[in-house]
Parts: sequence; C-alpha cells; structure tokens
Amino acid sequence: MNQRYPRRLFTKMLVAFLFVFLLISQVIWLGFSLFAHDDGSPFARQQRSLQQVQLASITQLLAHSSGPAAVQGLVESWEPEVRPQVTLTDTSVTPNNSDEEARGVPTQISQQLHDNAGHRYQVMLDYTGLERLDERNHRSWHDSLHIPTPIMFFAPFLGIFFSLLLAWNMTRPIRQLREGFAKVSRGDLTVRLFPAMKRRYDELSTVAKDFDAMVERIDVLVKAREALLHDISHELRTPLARVQLAVGLARQSELNIPQSLDRIDLETERLDKMIGELLTLSRAEHDGIDIDQYFDFIALLEAILVDVRYEAQRPQVDVVAHYDSLKSVTVRGNAELIRRAIENVLRNALRYSTQGQVIVVKLEVDRDTLLLTICDSGPGVAEDKISSIFDPFVRLQSSLSGKGYGLGLAIVRKVITAHHGQVSASNRQEGGLKISIRLPRWPE
Repeated sequence: MNQRYPRRLFTKMLVAFLFVFLLISQVIWLGFSLFAHDDGSPFARQQRSLQQVQLASITQLLAHSSGPAAVQGLVESWEPEVRPQVTLTDTSVTPNNSDEEARGVPTQISQQLHDNAGHRYQVMLDYTGLERLDERNHRSWHDSLHIPTPIMFFAPFLGIFFSLLLAWNMTRPIRQLREGFAKVSRGDLTVRLFPAMKRRYDELSTVAKDFDAMVERIDVLVKAREALLHDISHELRTPLARVQLAVGLARQSELNIPQSLDRIDLETERLDKMIGELLTLSRAEHDGIDIDQYFDFIALLEAILVDVRYEAQRPQVDVVAHYDSLKSVTVRGNAELIRRAIENVLRNALRYSTQGQVIVVKLEVDRDTLLLTICDSGPGVAEDKISSIFDPFVRLQSSLSGKGYGLGLAIVRKVITAHHGQVSASNRQEGGLKISIRLPRWPE
C-alpha cells in the first residue's frame, strides 16, 4: 500500500479544518453584524473614545478658566499624532455634532461650550490629515475576512496541531488494520486487533472485533480443511496398501491370483464408495446443490422406508414409522440428496441395532416446518463425543461400527444445512440415539 496515504489524509483534514474555521468566523461576524448594537470596528471605537476624552478635557478646562489661550496650551501638550486642529469661536450657534462616517472614525467634531465667565464658544476639532486616526491606514489584507489579527496568526498553528492529533487518531487504527490484513494475506492467522483497539470505544474498535471474528473463523476453516485432507490421505492409503499387497501376492504365485483379484475388487469398491461420499460431501459443502426442485416429502420417506425395511430383514430389526401417509408435504430442494441423507441416518441406526430392537421413525408437520426424528435402541454416544459425530471421518469405537468411513453423518449435516434446515443428535433416556432433522416446508 502507498505509504503516503496517512499524509494525504492529514492534508485533507487540515484543509477541511481551516475551511470550517473560516466558515465559522464569517458566520460569527455576520451574526454580530446583524444583532450587535456597537458602533463600528474596534479601531473606530478606540479612536472615538480618544476624541471624546479630548473634547471632555477642553470642556473641563473652559469650565475652570477663561479664554482660548488656555485651550490652545492644552492642545499643544498633546502628541502630534493625535493633535487635531482646534477652532474656538465665541458665538452662540446651534450645536452641531458632525460624524461624517456612521461606522468609521469622525474627521470633525463640533460642540457648543461655555467658560466660567459666561462666554459661549463653538469648539471645532478637525482631525483631517492625521494618519493615526485614518482607519484606512490600519486595515490589512485579512480585514476583508473579518478575522482579528491575533486569530489569523494563532489559528493555523492550532488547526495544524488538532489536525495532527485527529489524523494520528484516525490513521493509527487504519494502519493497524492494514498491517493485520497484510499478515492474514501472508498466512498468519494468529493476529488479533481488538485487544489493542478496544479502549477506543468507537466504530473502529467494532471493526477490529469483527476482524478478529473473521480471522478466527478463517482459522477454524483452514484447520478443518487441513484435518480433512489428512484424514482423506490416511483413509485412501489403507485400501491402496491392500491393493499393492494383493498385486505382490499375485506376482509371487499363480495360485494367489484369484484370491488377489477378489481382494482388489473389494478394495476398489471401497475406494469408489468413499470417493463418491467425498464428492457428495464437497458438493453439499460448496452450495453446488440444485434446490429448485419440489417434491412430496412423505412419498420420498415411504420409498426410503421400503428399502430400509428390506435391509433390516437380515439383522431382524423392526422399523416403525409414525406419520400421516395420506397427507402431502411439499419440500423445496434436491430430492436425491435428501434421500441419501435420510438413508445415511437410517443405515447408521441399523448398524448399531441388534436382533429384536426397533427403529422408530416419526414425522411431525406444522405450518412452516417438518420435523423428522429417527430413534434407535443401540448403545448411544458418549456425551463428550456427541457434538462431533457430524464431523468427517469421525467413527465411534464400537464393535457395531462396521466398515464405514465416518462420512455419512457429515454428509447429512451438509445436505440439511444447504436446504436451510437443522440436524441434531441426542441420547435417549431409555437408551439409543435420536437424530432430529428439521426442514422448511413449502407453503401450500
């Protein structure tokens, strides 16, 4: 990944922050302009205060002395930068307070005053030509933005500081996620991000938690694939070794050829059966099932029971079914795979049943689902093993287990899950194993 990504993100955040800062400053200025009742800019208010102080000084001086000479001496004591031209006229006129700029600095101020002798004067303060009192000389390029000068110098540094913190706070977890995905892509499934990001208490910590859950799920699937590959290799090696042994015996003596050919046929048949089950398992696991067929589940169950009862004659096991044969229950799915899954459960029950025992098949149908339960009277399954009987190549250590490969119940779970159903196993209190299959029913 491009390492400049965090810097680009920081630049975007910085530009966005400064833009928002400028926008907020203009909105604030507009609000003060519309609702404030002050008089002009801070510079104008300051200069107005100075002019009022000068006028008040002249008024106080005339109130305690007489004649323009005292006023002239006072004016000459002021600084040249703020010294106006003062005209003192002994006359009686209507007071005239001049303010040429409503919101700026006035250039002339006139007011009627009187001294302690009762003489009345018209005082005129003329500030024309004084550069210090010319507001235009004190305006800068940023005055058009209506932002005070200290803020113009302080805000960029503050914006950069907060943008740096924000960019670091945002890019650090993104960088951790990027590094986590890079490790997963290299095959490292031990990486976990939530412990390092759980104190954020935000959406990124939730993403880290989901990332850890994803990696854990991938780890489980990879280990399951590795275990399945190991089991398949082991299961294939045994019949192949027997075939090689039979070929070796046939080459040693012609008398061994018929017996060796029989053994080769038997092992080849076993290999073909196991490979067929593996293909069925793979097909069900990868959702390559055509479930757009519609069939009558009760009719399918009756056909399965006919075959199972025929097979149950040899071990002399009774198969009892409880369902309404006159009722029609439509199911959407692959009839052949559903048939194979139910047959695997029933044959597994036959394998663990002995002479005189009973296998009970019960079908319960409600509005949305159907529940098929198959109960045998065999030895059952140890409680610590019952959760794993649907895994591939899991076989119980029992004298009744037969010659299976441990794929039958694994196929059952994959097929039922692919049809959006559920399958579970539990031990019966009276002995034996109970397999429950729940499938969605197609509405009538």
